[in-house]
Amino acid sequence: MRFEQFVAGRYLKSKRKQSFISIISLISVAGVALGIATVILVVSVLNGFEHELKAKLLANEAHVFVRSINGFFTDYNQIISEIKLVDGVVAASPVIYSQLALQPKGTKKILGTIYVKGIDIKQEEAVTNFSQYVDGSTNLDDPEIVAQAQNKLSKNETLKGGIILGINVASQKGVFVGDVIRLISKMEPNPANPSTFFADVSNYVVVGLYRSGLHTYDNAFGFVSLTSAQDLYNRAGQANLIQVRATEPEIAESVAKRIQDQVKFPGGGLKSVPLTDTWMKQYTPLFDAMKLEKIVTMIVQALIILVAAFNIASTLIMMVMEKTRDIGVLRALGASKLQITKIFMLQGVLIGILGSIFGTLLGLSLCGLLNLDNVRPSYWYSLVILLPVTLQIWLVFFQPVKPNGRRHSVLEWSLRLFWFVILAFVIYCIVRPISIDSSVYQLSRLAVKIDWPFVVVINISSFVICFAATLYPAWQSSNLTPVEALRYE
Repeated sequence: MRFEQFVAGRYLKSKRKQSFISIISLISVAGVALGIATVILVVSVLNGFEHELKAKLLANEAHVFVRSINGFFTDYNQIISEIKLVDGVVAASPVIYSQLALQPKGTKKILGTIYVKGIDIKQEEAVTNFSQYVDGSTNLDDPEIVAQAQNKLSKNETLKGGIILGINVASQKGVFVGDVIRLISKMEPNPANPSTFFADVSNYVVVGLYRSGLHTYDNAFGFVSLTSAQDLYNRAGQANLIQVRATEPEIAESVAKRIQDQVKFPGGGLKSVPLTDTWMKQYTPLFDAMKLEKIVTMIVQALIILVAAFNIASTLIMMVMEKTRDIGVLRALGASKLQITKIFMLQGVLIGILGSIFGTLLGLSLCGLLNLDNVRPSYWYSLVILLPVTLQIWLVFFQPVKPNGRRHSVLEWSLRLFWFVILAFVIYCIVRPISIDSSVYQLSRLAVKIDWPFVVVINISSFVICFAATLYPAWQSSNLTPVEALRYE
């Protein structure tokens, strides 16, 4: 071991007179560690949320949406054929949808409204990952389920077909697969009593539940066959939307522009020009807000690390003041200015390295815990427990003592408290995994995506900041002359 490293290590150990300095050193390490852990955790959560939301949206949404200025339109198969000829288009599917009232069979109470979307399953599969998110049958005219449901109806009632309900719609309304629900498409006045209305009711049997993970679909949508929806809305042979899938989500804007230029609706003039929209336009404000939030968060977390760096600088300055006599002795024995500088720089660097290691371990461990579902392997618990174990080793190695020779009870109790917090957090994660309000954030679980290059960058940045914090104290210590240092000894 080199001379500078030996002395720097000895100075960081808590021995009687300098025990207060060593406590501050420990606090400095904790400051750097918490700063790095917080940055890694927060940025990983933001990255995970953005990545998960984007993946869910692109799995459930088309890339481009094509509408007519007239609303509903016919000859949609011909229009789809023209759209498929556009460069960058992979597939297209017709859709007809509107908002209807929902009433479970056997009740007279209307339980809110849902969007009922008429789709062609085969064409829909080419545009979205629809079947991947369905629990149950994707056959909207499943003969077995339809036959069983028909037996539940009276002789003068008929089924229009099957419906796939959003998982939360079904759960909120108390509906299960095989149950019959009523969809009310319109209300007509009763000629005999103008103050009352006749409801146009259609019966559907629930053949499956749609579990996309997105609040918009799980809480507000139902899916029926295209022909059934056309009959439901009295729009035979019509659609009011064409969904388009592009080769890449990022080229949606250019594909939409080419569709406007190359595809024409019947009618001539402005009515023939399709109205196009893209997933990027629909969700741009959301993703822009998330990017801004990430930038602001990183700035705040950088300030936390800067505060820790100032703490390191103040620790070293206080150490220089306390070690003035030692510095004078070392200089009198022949230690060069460069060696004295290295001693105090190594102390700051060591604090930065320890803080980076502890902070990275803590941040990654917490990310691992948050990224798991209800079943949480014990492997991740061991990573979380690594931090207090490491601190325990630190406590044993440096052996902080009071002037009377006893161990520091404050440090021991702090470590015990830390063990308790870690244990409570792990138990909390086992009993109740962290979830978020899907009505606000669309997603129902907290997703985490670790950006490994960022982890490396933040560790290097924190090391550089900690190193910069050592420059002035190290320079101050090297400029002490032996005579000045020993004058009052």
